[in-house]
Amino acid sequence: MTDAQPGPAGRGMARLAAAAATWLCLTLAAGGALAQALVRDAEVERALRVLAEPVLRGAGVSPDSVDIYILADRRLNAFVAGGRNIFVNTGMMRQLRTPEQLQAVLAHEVGHINGGHLARRGIEMRRAGGAMALGVLLAIAAGASGSPDAAAAVLSGSQHLLQRGFLAFSRSEESSADQAALGYLERAGINPTGMLEVLEMFRGQEVLAGGHVDPYARTHPLSVDRILLVENRVRHSPHRNTPTPPDRARWFARMQAKLDGFLERPERVLNGLDPDDTSPDALVRRAVALHRLPDPEGAIRVIGQLVAAHPDDPYYQELAGQILMENNRAAEAVAHYRAAVRLAGDEPLIRAGLGRVLVALGDPARNAEAIALLERATREDPGNAPALRDLALAYARAGREGDAALATAERLALQGAFKDVAIHARRAAALFPEGSPGWLKAQDLILVSERMIGK
Repeated sequence: MTDAQPGPAGRGMARLAAAAATWLCLTLAAGGALAQALVRDAEVERALRVLAEPVLRGAGVSPDSVDIYILADRRLNAFVAGGRNIFVNTGMMRQLRTPEQLQAVLAHEVGHINGGHLARRGIEMRRAGGAMALGVLLAIAAGASGSPDAAAAVLSGSQHLLQRGFLAFSRSEESSADQAALGYLERAGINPTGMLEVLEMFRGQEVLAGGHVDPYARTHPLSVDRILLVENRVRHSPHRNTPTPPDRARWFARMQAKLDGFLERPERVLNGLDPDDTSPDALVRRAVALHRLPDPEGAIRVIGQLVAAHPDDPYYQELAGQILMENNRAAEAVAHYRAAVRLAGDEPLIRAGLGRVLVALGDPARNAEAIALLERATREDPGNAPALRDLALAYARAGREGDAALATAERLALQGAFKDVAIHARRAAALFPEGSPGWLKAQDLILVSERMIGK
């Protein structure tokens, strides 16, 4: 049984208040920071869930109680912030060589969470726990770039915002998290060798200087004793020779193929591929690299080959739809997104993608369906600013000006543009009957915006 949840207006208010408060804190700290980004992709997020779930269950933690977010950063790092929230850099996800290595990193971070290390060090964001960490994510949701370089969707933000979560734990806390992680891996039946391999990657980095040190080495200090303790546990583990389950190996490979295609230089991706390799992962890398060059005809040809070979895979269908959509072929993209929605089941990012394509068609006959898809997607994934943008456009085309203004205000709140939030929320309030759900939500947005701009 879960705690009672507030109604729609209450949920919206709590969500926006958390985002607003966090945006203010981090704006004050961030001046002039470099750009940072959150990566959203349904396939990559699914892969992380597949790998994380056995670790979390081994730790005695419900998978639904921990959120894992992906940062577009080439450096090797992972950290916890704001309660039960784990952030993993794409650099870590791409450079680790086995599922067990990534699972060891996740297990170590869960060790920090279960060990109460964040709370003891007093870094909880304004004492708001997980809700505040979600506010961090929503506050930096500046909208999707629409660029293939940013994967399916990228939410822009401030690097300093997230660097507050780079925790320089003590060696004793690191050793404690290691030992806890090894216990979680053992209970999950996972080969713990990955933990030792990760530590070996960073051995010796503590003596390096300045920017040459990976963040993971800086924020997760090593010691000889720490490594010896892990070596001893691994040597005596009953699972030290346990092979990788095929399903986990497959999802790990898919995750890396998708990230490589979108984040590596396309020329480098293509040069590294065997021209005769027609495996699914090679086709993903090739299709995405060609898309980014850009070589639209080549990309469409390759993704068509992949979909023809695997018509029941929702993520290949989604990628085909994305490539077509981003090459101004929205009408052709619709069938692929419909197939992806049907095959993926409850996946709000894919559902939002279909809604986006239907909006792009500009066909009044498709507008009602787009609204229904986008409304459901934003209910299930309230931090999806691009979906709110598409929903506002669909509402406007349907003559629902109050709803359009409200969706725009909510999107702007996620972006931290609170002066503009007030403008659109007041417009929405004037268009809804007083006391109606839309009017109440607009009042919530007005109150949040006034608090944030100091009125």
